[in-house]
Amino acid sequence: NCKVVDGLSSVNLGATSQSTTAATSTGAAATSTAAATTAAAAATSTASATTAAATTSAAAATSAADDAITTRVKGYIDAGTCSSVSANTNCGSGATSYYKSFTYNGKNVIISSQVPDHPAENDPLVSNPNTRCERWQYVVLPTDPTKASTGVATRLGTTGLAVTGGAFFNDLSSPSGDLALFNEGASLDSCLGHSAPGGAYHYHANINCTNAGAASGSTNPDTCLLIGYMMDGVPMYGFCKDSSGVQFKSCYKLTATASTGTVETSSGTYSNIGRTQSDYEYDSAAFTAGSCQLDEGNGAIHPTTGKYSYFATVDYPYVPIFYYGNEGKKTECSAA
Repeated sequence: NCKVVDGLSSVNLGATSQSTTAATSTGAAATSTAAATTAAAAATSTASATTAAATTSAAAATSAADDAITTRVKGYIDAGTCSSVSANTNCGSGATSYYKSFTYNGKNVIISSQVPDHPAENDPLVSNPNTRCERWQYVVLPTDPTKASTGVATRLGTTGLAVTGGAFFNDLSSPSGDLALFNEGASLDSCLGHSAPGGAYHYHANINCTNAGAASGSTNPDTCLLIGYMMDGVPMYGFCKDSSGVQFKSCYKLTATASTGTVETSSGTYSNIGRTQSDYEYDSAAFTAGSCQLDEGNGAIHPTTGKYSYFATVDYPYVPIFYYGNEGKKTECSAA
């Protein structure tokens, strides 16, 4: 896929406040209580959790009653059913936000309505003709993915699911390599999200607003907040510092022949940024020298968990643009 930015020289990359409040609602959630049981009972237990990180029990877990959505999704998984995802007619302020992550059959299952739990599409500089709609989906991910020896480039569409209920898209605006931030930046809200045709609300960068729902705090590198999972199961974090206390930095840079420009967004001004993927290249020398810390997928070993993880960055590509999880990309399925 692409190459990253060497310059957001005047962008306001801290949290930005939002001007209005959009009505969103959170979906019903189920919680799980881990309890030690006998070995005979352990075989029939499953663990559920509403937190962004799936929880497991070494022995057995007794689940509170699943909501109807969770029960339906477990039935789809048991039956091996995976239908295509599509939007329903609940859109805009009438759409319900829902996100749930739980362990089932040893996998991290995520259910999402692809509607964020924070004010959205309320403050772009340029009106977007599209609006968020419910797109009920689930994905079955590995619980402990490791880094593969090579990465696979992400494509257009959903590349990850956010803890807010929204989704992540990559850096692209078109199949020809046009970049989303430069071409679509003015239509992004202050969370750096907007909707694609068909109602698919998504982010093209870190969730940059002050009121970011479950992702509030993602702009604080000292917090290193979990903001979602990529479709290969690798967890994704907001701004974060490495074990030496230095904020993770992308290793992409502008090429010598890059065509650059400036774009105004409700989150700030992005200056000297590339217009297409070909304006960027990965700087292996900088990575070796230690002046940047992330691989081509914007990944590294998490300073606390010790697990391979992805990180949002101030500069291009802002979000992961390669899948490095050892089990590869998984397919999202309809939860409707």
